[in-house]
Amino acid sequence: MEKSRRKELSYNYVHSHREMGVYRLLNTLNGKSFVGSAMNLNGVWNKHIFTLDLGGHMNKELQNDWKRYGKDAFRYEVLELIKPQEDFVLDASDLEKYKKVLPDLEEKWMEKLSPYGEQGYHKLR
Repeated sequence: MEKSRRKELSYNYVHSHREMGVYRLLNTLNGKSFVGSAMNLNGVWNKHIFTLDLGGHMNKELQNDWKRYGKDAFRYEVLELIKPQEDFVLDASDLEKYKKVLPDLEEKWMEKLSPYGEQGYHKLR
């Protein structure tokens, strides 16, 4: 590949918008949910798969069910996207604006789905 083309692709990737928002991992066999938020929804799903497959996920109950039921028992769902104000995320300050919105959105979905006890993998605080 030409150096100029590679440089263009790299620039476009770095400056492109990645989907941000709130997601859940749903165990389709028992209905339990794990809710989270991320600046890169595709990346966080890959991170979960990687850590769960290695057996080192931070949530031990989710890890146990992953081991017991397997990947096919889980579905990844995007619950809410943050719509960017621009087509391109230009710098770190732009990302900081979006980062501040995520905790409130995640809390909204935690309240809505109540993924605790029999319904989820979260512990009540």
